[in-house]
Amino acid sequence: MDLFRIAAEWQRPLQESQMLDFDTFWEQPQDWVEEPNFRRGGWSGVTRLTMTAADGGSRVAYLKRQEGQFRRALSTHGRARPTYYIEFVSLNRLQALGAPVVDWVCYGERDGRGLLVTLAPEGFISLTELAERNDPVLLDKALEAVVEALGTLHRHRWQHGSCYPAHVLVHPRTLEVRLLDLERSRRHRTVALATAADLRQLIRRCSFLKAAQVERMVGIARRHAPGFDGATLPALSA
Repeated sequence: MDLFRIAAEWQRPLQESQMLDFDTFWEQPQDWVEEPNFRRGGWSGVTRLTMTAADGGSRVAYLKRQEGQFRRALSTHGRARPTYYIEFVSLNRLQALGAPVVDWVCYGERDGRGLLVTLAPEGFISLTELAERNDPVLLDKALEAVVEALGTLHRHRWQHGSCYPAHVLVHPRTLEVRLLDLERSRRHRTVALATAADLRQLIRRCSFLKAAQVERMVGIARRHAPGFDGATLPALSA
């Protein structure tokens, strides 16, 4: 399949930069943010780009490239598609639901290869980085904001699927949240199941969490998931 989609607000900037096709992005320098991941019989990697937006300002973006990594899902109608296609579909679907996910710039696939470009939210840091600031009050407020943000997915029975602290960004001043890496998102039968699945993942990966913080997170989650049972979450020390 040969496919290349550009977000409406990036049509003109990319035209002016002469970046309107799959090959232009695929052939960008491979200055990897981290070493490429070799699995599923293929590979994937991420590089950082600086792009010119419609207002003339510079924006940092992430170019994700993969080859030979496929997945079948309802959104692919049973066909094997690059896993980044799942993320591209999820970004569009969840944006339409009002979820605070990162913005995408373009998506493309060709001959078993896929690429996805997303914007880096300005001023945001990962939940892990925020916890490392050793500000308990700030962290408590951020955790509340994160659970509320995830609730915008869970209310529609959608699970993030890779709910790790590195995939949850928080603005330390405004406490706005942005979610990324949604290629494993899936829909559950109930709101409670979607909520439990994501919080279980998040709590297991957040070594900095205390039992009292998890208890508050559960209380917040129950606002949008009345049937959610916090007893299924990992037990933490006080």
